[in-house]
Amino acid sequence: MAMPALNPWRDEKLSLSYPFDWRGVDDFSGLQLDAQQIPQVYVDKKYGWQYHPVAIAQYGLHFLTNFAREGRVRDQFVARSMAEWLVENQEEWQNGIGAWVYHYDLPFYGPRAPWISGMAQGEAISLLLRMSLLGDRKTYEAAARRAVRAFVYPVAGGGVVQTFPDGAPAFEEYPTSPASLVLNGFLFALLGLRDYALYFADTPSQKLFDLCVAGLKKNLPRYDTGYWTLYDLHPSRRLASAKYLRIHVQLLHIFAHATGDESFRHLAKRWSSYLERFWCRARFTGVKAFEKVRLYRKAEF
Repeated sequence: MAMPALNPWRDEKLSLSYPFDWRGVDDFSGLQLDAQQIPQVYVDKKYGWQYHPVAIAQYGLHFLTNFAREGRVRDQFVARSMAEWLVENQEEWQNGIGAWVYHYDLPFYGPRAPWISGMAQGEAISLLLRMSLLGDRKTYEAAARRAVRAFVYPVAGGGVVQTFPDGAPAFEEYPTSPASLVLNGFLFALLGLRDYALYFADTPSQKLFDLCVAGLKKNLPRYDTGYWTLYDLHPSRRLASAKYLRIHVQLLHIFAHATGDESFRHLAKRWSSYLERFWCRARFTGVKAFEKVRLYRKAEF
């Protein structure tokens, strides 16, 4: 019997369903599954195929949400396998943080192994706490409690907290210098913090979420070029791909629902229009082509 897909934010309780829907955005075809069916990501020639905590958490959330919609046992099994991998591979990090550590370099942004990601911390929390609704609560809750500590320490202290130019807090997907402030990474991390606050009825986490949302609202215009969105605020000034612009739009709708603030929905409508307007798409294509040349030449020197 299929389980109903619950509204993730209604009644202010954590739902089995994750609010983000990867259908039509990512089919996970770029992943390789190991012998235990855990996904791996191809990094580069030096590192080859590696376990990527973000990909593993997203894979689990996707299948768990499918289980909530359709009730297929296989989907629940896949989600549980991802959650178990996260529990088994959580490492003791600085300041008592339980983290999913990347043991390979990321050349473009610059972090050298080992490093942690706010996006990985947030999405892992989102999966672990949802899996706890199906059993093994103590194990998953303990891992989530260790992981959330990353959101109270700055990058320099082993956490993932960075600031916008105006001083508002943000969570870094990549702990870089200078700051990268990847938009989708920050938003997914925020969802994890929100899930933690809902699950545990944790007032400090809710206050931190509200503080971050207030700063986010003030700084979202920094990502808007007038015809497209930026992927991040890194000095390289990269435009988001069409896929990531769609991700931005969906996440803004989620935050409108989560906060009751319609300004997020209005901005989502504006950004969605960029995908529909011919002149926006044409300008994006031209700027993106020049961007590839510009960044390639920069990497050469």
